[in-house]
Amino acid sequence: MKSFTKKLAILLIALLTIVTLMPLSKVFAANEDIQLVKATNGNIVIYVNGLEKNDFAYALSNKEGATEGELTYKKSVLDSENSEEANYVAVVTPEELSQNGYLYVKKNGEDVANTIQINADVNNMFTQEQMSLVENTTKRIATEVITDSNSREETVNEVKYTYTVGGLKITDDQTATYSYVMVKLPADGYTNLQNLANELNMNDKTVCDRIQLANEFYNQYQALLDNANAENSWKAVENMQILQNEDYENNENYVVLLKKVATDGTTTYDAKFMNTEFTNTETVIPASTQEVKKQETSKLPITGDSIALFVILAALIIMAIFVYVRMRKANKKADK
Repeated sequence: MKSFTKKLAILLIALLTIVTLMPLSKVFAANEDIQLVKATNGNIVIYVNGLEKNDFAYALSNKEGATEGELTYKKSVLDSENSEEANYVAVVTPEELSQNGYLYVKKNGEDVANTIQINADVNNMFTQEQMSLVENTTKRIATEVITDSNSREETVNEVKYTYTVGGLKITDDQTATYSYVMVKLPADGYTNLQNLANELNMNDKTVCDRIQLANEFYNQYQALLDNANAENSWKAVENMQILQNEDYENNENYVVLLKKVATDGTTTYDAKFMNTEFTNTETVIPASTQEVKKQETSKLPITGDSIALFVILAALIIMAIFVYVRMRKANKKADK
């Protein structure tokens, strides 16, 4: 029993020694530590996370864990002539990338990672044109924010309601025609669209972070645009203003897709992100006070003089009756 235990211990030590002496080979998932962009000339530009501002050497291989003698290293190059904005990148052809699935990187002669695995579809890759489109989204069609437009008033039960909403005013080419699609966020398929836009505007992102965010943004933006064209849900812009719907609550998020058609037929698309501005002011109408005039029939004042007048009038009437009766009797006697 002791002999068996001793042999087992020796075997375990030997195995641990072999494992310790074996070279370690890290395999990184595609696009975890690198970002790939297809350039306008057809080449593939590879950004290595953490080495954007550092010169490095790189090599491609179709073999994981290739030895030093099996690799041919090239020096990285700058992706821009502007030294302040330029980043160090690896540049390969689509043929090289399709034939080799592993990238080896060295900084100052030391391996950064033995193996970075590349799983990229050369025919379906994020391009520089798409990156530029994302970076210029919200900037292609000039607009201004409206916060207190479309004032509408109505009176219900002696209360006046004033509705005010926000929107956009187009300050771009006034001779062009414009149409729009307004989508309230979050919406199915476009939930993260505004969050992605906000993150892209932050200055603390590396170029690899920005490429990943831009790729996600482009996919959602393009899906929204394709859906608008497929459903033909574009509405004509009137008076160069786009006003939000009254049923939106205050401070909600929405995206406005814009389409501009110039006089020469050129079509430009853009998107704007807005927060809703909605106010509903209630004003109680004060009760109306109309002057009511009373019309009274004039009455003679009852005084002592007026009583005397009535007595005299009555006496005259009695006297007239008396005279009339006597004249009648006199006339009758004369007739006999």
